[in-house]
Amino acid sequence: MQTVFDFFCHSPTVLFGAGRANRVAERLRELGRSRALVVTTESGPRRYASVIESMADTAHATFAGAQPHCPVDVARAALEVYERAGCDCVVSIGGGSTIGLGKYLSVEAGAIHVALPTTLSGSELTPLFGVLVDGEKRSRREPRALANTVIVDPLLAQSLPLRETATTGMNALAHCIESLYVPKPNPLTSQLALTGIEMLYRALTKLAVEPTNLEARTQAAYGATIGGLMVNSVGIGMHHRICHILGGRFEVPHGESNCVVLPHVLAYNAAAIPEACAAMESVMGAHPAVALQRLVRELGAPVALSELGVPAERIAAIASESFHHIDHNPLPVDEAAVLGLLQAAWSGQQPAVR
Repeated sequence: MQTVFDFFCHSPTVLFGAGRANRVAERLRELGRSRALVVTTESGPRRYASVIESMADTAHATFAGAQPHCPVDVARAALEVYERAGCDCVVSIGGGSTIGLGKYLSVEAGAIHVALPTTLSGSELTPLFGVLVDGEKRSRREPRALANTVIVDPLLAQSLPLRETATTGMNALAHCIESLYVPKPNPLTSQLALTGIEMLYRALTKLAVEPTNLEARTQAAYGATIGGLMVNSVGIGMHHRICHILGGRFEVPHGESNCVVLPHVLAYNAAAIPEACAAMESVMGAHPAVALQRLVRELGAPVALSELGVPAERIAAIASESFHHIDHNPLPVDEAAVLGLLQAAWSGQQPAVR
């Protein structure tokens, strides 16, 4: 057992459980806030009407314009609404893009942020967010972006379409898996990550045949919460660097790029984490890289970049740009290796386990 290690995790307050989404107003009163800007997508006011109604007059204003990858003009428009309405806090209800907009507001306006995730992205637990500027997704990691409170209510995700469940679930799995090959691993994060991987894999397998199963939804939300904590504690690696490039350059939804890229990056790095791969294989019944791609297929999600509209002739440029953003990897990696990985991901071939 490793007995010398560093561990960091500055986490928001987490309120977890079915039905807890209706405690937003109570939590705002505890924080001394009463004029929330509710941030969501265009369909959010209808989809989450019961939550907003439960907030009563603490729902002071609404911005229902959150978009994938948080375009900078959208972020600035939300900030203008916040300031013009005289709000004193932000309540974001939605997936990673919506919560990312809440983080932007918490940084730019100094606002207390209460996040209610409705997907499995895990973004709500991290101080990491991105803003899309001139076709480039510019990532930022700032302590002020960390939410004050996260309310995880599995009931909010029961109506989430299976494809979004699959894509954000694979993002959550990526958060856990990437934490297994950080520069300075430690036994706390490694054990938590393996727990999150098992819960997410079993839950997603169940949801593939029973999309509204509340027990599976709860397990998936728990695993995604662990994934968010992993990002907060140990950060991100090669996999997410590639996905951010794909999102910024081609507007590929982050969850969908995770579905395609994760099995190939895991196959590349598997030799660096043999014990963890053995543990995952005992759960999944096959090498984890192969099993994850199989699960993606079962969930009806994409397994090839060609399905997502990424041009074949741009793969070399993506590989070059991605390589120059990779700051660490457990195994040696060069531009040619990234290119080979992306070519396999573009065609959707089975991951090449090394």
